[in-house]
Amino acid sequence: MALTISLVLDNSIAKRKGIKVGDQLLEINGEKVRDFVDFIYFEAMQKIEMLLVKPNGKQYRLTFDKEETEHIGIAFKDDGIGKSRACVNKCIFCFIDQLPKGLRNTLYFKDDDWRLSFVMGNYVTLTNVSEREFERILQRKVSPLYISVHATDDRIRSCMLTQPRGSGIMQRLVRLKEAGIFFHCQAVICKGYNDGEILEKTIADLAKLMPNAMSLALVPVGLTGHREGLTKLEPLDRQTANKIIETAHRWQKKLFRQYGTRFVFCADELYIRAQREFPPPEEYENFSQLEDGVGMASLFMKEVKETLGQFGNKAKYKEVAIVTGIDAQPLIKQAAQWCEQQYGMKIHVYAIENDFFGHTITVAGLLTGTDIYQALRDKPLGKCLLMSNTMLRDRKDTFLDGMTLKELSKKLKIKCRPINPDGYHFVQAFSKHQKG
Repeated sequence: MALTISLVLDNSIAKRKGIKVGDQLLEINGEKVRDFVDFIYFEAMQKIEMLLVKPNGKQYRLTFDKEETEHIGIAFKDDGIGKSRACVNKCIFCFIDQLPKGLRNTLYFKDDDWRLSFVMGNYVTLTNVSEREFERILQRKVSPLYISVHATDDRIRSCMLTQPRGSGIMQRLVRLKEAGIFFHCQAVICKGYNDGEILEKTIADLAKLMPNAMSLALVPVGLTGHREGLTKLEPLDRQTANKIIETAHRWQKKLFRQYGTRFVFCADELYIRAQREFPPPEEYENFSQLEDGVGMASLFMKEVKETLGQFGNKAKYKEVAIVTGIDAQPLIKQAAQWCEQQYGMKIHVYAIENDFFGHTITVAGLLTGTDIYQALRDKPLGKCLLMSNTMLRDRKDTFLDGMTLKELSKKLKIKCRPINPDGYHFVQAFSKHQKG
């Protein structure tokens, strides 16, 4: 299927060559261009021959030379990806299977598209990738990828994914390494499945693939209150969380001595469940697994400390409120106290119980408008209610339960303002002045 051009940049090669919005790209250098991944691969070449077709069906060719790093200057409809590829697994820990009924249909779609792993950093299992398509990954040098390994033991991984094609992951990872492709890994830890000896094996196996295996994130399983008919799983208790952290720290020391990197990192939620302090920022190295909740707390506090004072000491409001999840409350409360001292204001910090998904869900990003309203309708809020934009679908204006930001503001009779979940924007939200 041809790629439809949706944008032609000014002062670009494409503009100079007469490419128009609506034209379709068929081939580059005699090979079919199937999606954005193919385009990126060919765009890096210095000699380019493009076959395109006008909306009227007339084909034309363009030939030109360019620098390797020079962009042609076009973008494609649907980001050049088109329809996302669905997951073929039935993971015992799948969060989508734990959603309540009646939500928007798009929330129930299970994405497992390796192309989005490359473009957006989505984690994929590779179980829906045929051998022919895997050869394409190797040929196109798609790097880095983000791969949900969970366990390198074939029997355990297949059991966790409820998918026979879950086996053989190490063979594929070895082939990625041999092709010079880099990848990050994650393991969602389920008690009694991939902890203990299986976790030891997973870390040891993946460490052998360094430096192409760039990092491994250990993430505790998330269990909602909607698991009727699903595999029985236990939340990670304090003892189990501590064992996982101790395993990770032992491997970190060993690998840091050998390779200069700690490689394996625990999600913040594990430290919260283990009731342990977060490691200092430097121990997260380049924070490569932030999207998996690894190191967010430590980085946030570092940013708050560094930002305080950059905006002066005049408060935007005398009194405001912040809403967050149970896990983040101590962190947010400490940061809010620093800001209160800096700006001479009052900041209410409210941790919300998650009735929508169940009280076992304690992260801020899964709070809904309904739960926020029910918890805060009789609370002092000041002039504004702040919240992380991770609570909103695609970080826009709609909560997971379908309530919009505007509707919540109307119900609470107060301005509700989403902010980026970093320390800089947290401090900036209270200041009357921008950084000057």
